[in-house]
Amino acid sequence: MKSMEMKNLNPIPVRTWTWLGVNDISIEGGFITENADKSPVSYQWTNASDFSGILEPMNEERMKNSIFDTISYEGIGDKIQKHILEEYNGGFYIETKAGQKVLDPICANLTITEEQSQVVTNNAILARKGSEVTVIVGYQSETVKKAYHNCLTRIYCEKGATVNYIILQNLSKESIHLGACVAKLEEEASINYIIAELGAKESITNVRTDLQGNQSAVNMHTVYMGDKDRLIDMNYLIHHYGRETKSNMEVKGVLQDRCNKIFKGTLDFKKGSIKSVGSEEEYAVLLSDKVRNRSVPILLCTEEDVSGQHAASAGKIDENQLFYLMTRGLCEAEAKKLIIEGAIRPIIDRIPDEDTRDAIFEEIRRRLMDEE
Repeated sequence: MKSMEMKNLNPIPVRTWTWLGVNDISIEGGFITENADKSPVSYQWTNASDFSGILEPMNEERMKNSIFDTISYEGIGDKIQKHILEEYNGGFYIETKAGQKVLDPICANLTITEEQSQVVTNNAILARKGSEVTVIVGYQSETVKKAYHNCLTRIYCEKGATVNYIILQNLSKESIHLGACVAKLEEEASINYIIAELGAKESITNVRTDLQGNQSAVNMHTVYMGDKDRLIDMNYLIHHYGRETKSNMEVKGVLQDRCNKIFKGTLDFKKGSIKSVGSEEEYAVLLSDKVRNRSVPILLCTEEDVSGQHAASAGKIDENQLFYLMTRGLCEAEAKKLIIEGAIRPIIDRIPDEDTRDAIFEEIRRRLMDEE
């Protein structure tokens, strides 16, 4: 059985000291590419019947859309991306109509089964001029056995378009998840990400946004939950090209047991991005002395008249706050759950779907209570 080598993945934009261990990441074993079931897999859609644009499985015709060729992207790694574009067995293509405002979120769920444990998905969203759409994508496993998910989502927003893209990743504790997303925005366009990284033994994600047009904007809100001996590696990049562009990156998470987490967040102000504004903030709640938490907030700039802010912090739950809640009749686990929910709820409450919000809170509760 042949495997794809998974070495030096998710490289940081500007390399730092090797001994810090944040320049890239490697996974032992590899990604199985032969002797695996490669038959097509399908998303299960909700609220898609009222969508009057184009919504269909990814196919060769949609792959030829030249607008996506304008996006240059290496993602998690050259070989990983090539594997997606050449050997995908699932994915979707969404295209809105110009000026179309889709009020209800379109929900897509994909379950990886034991029989078909290797899933490679190739997704694309094209938001035409002045349109708005909300897409919620969920990934889960029906088994605790090992599975592989390799995914790329390409998003293009024409002038004045808005895409709200929400991802809930909750694969089994023995799975590998490779999730890449790249977006390019024209003038006055915007994209709003909400990402919940809850599952997989090794979760490696790369999200890049190119604010190409003037007055374009991106908002990123991520929550993560790391426990056991999981590896979480997040690499977020925002490139400011246009004038008066705006970016906001907010990442919050919980780490316990022996989890190993790396966050790399980069704001890059390119020449010509005059009067652009960007900020990034990451905060981790540490519930164990055995976790390994590394954060690398980066500001790059070749333009003078811009404003950028970055911050990263980590800390344990306030003992006084925990004691107060326990004196009110809560056990320690329930008290911790309440405090953590309070920290991440502002992000999760942004999700315009009650079932998705409830699923995230329930999974976090289950992890905190150490329920298998």
